[in-house]
Amino acid sequence: MPLNSEQRAATIREFQESMSRLGLTAERIGKDFGVSGSRVEQIITLKSGALEYPWIIRAYLLSKAAAQGVELTPSTALRGNPHDYWFLDGDFIDRGEID
Repeated sequence: MPLNSEQRAATIREFQESMSRLGLTAERIGKDFGVSGSRVEQIITLKSGALEYPWIIRAYLLSKAAAQGVELTPSTALRGNPHDYWFLDGDFIDRGEID
């Protein structure tokens, strides 16, 4: 399901705030996934074309936050279990791979 303009803007802002709280850059995240920082930028600005990629980055950020004891900005749109959304490929998200 496409996000409305308010949800898009909030989600992009939430990704940026979460990365800032964790001291992460797109380049650092990209290294962890074996992709470029510009690829991560596409994903966190919701321009990747794959609905699952933002969920993969969100799970990554939540994992980093738990390890560091950091509280992240609650997500406006990327909430709950992605397996509960019929339009997402939960197995794809569980693999946690980005190309």
